[in-house]
Amino acid sequence: MARKTRLTRTAEAIGAVAGRARRKARKAGTAARVAAKELRRLRREAQRSASKELRQLRKRFDKLKRDLEKASRRIRRSLR
Repeated sequence: MARKTRLTRTAEAIGAVAGRARRKARKAGTAARVAAKELRRLRREAQRSASKELRQLRKRFDKLKRDLEKASRRIRRSLR
C-alpha cells in the first residue's frame, strides 16, 4: 500500500472537520425547526384556551346581566 502524503492526510483532516461541522449545523437546524413547530403549537393552544375562557366569561356576564334586569323589573313592580 502506498504511503499517504502529508497533503492527502491534511485534506482528509479538513474533510473530516467540514463533515463534523456540516453534521452539527444540520442537527442545529433540525432542532430549530422542531422548536419553532412546538412554539407554534403552544401559541395555538394558548389562543384556544384564551378564547374558551373569554366565551365562559361572556356567558357569565350575560347571565349576570339578565339577573340584574330581572331584579330591576321586580323592584320597579314592587314600587308601583
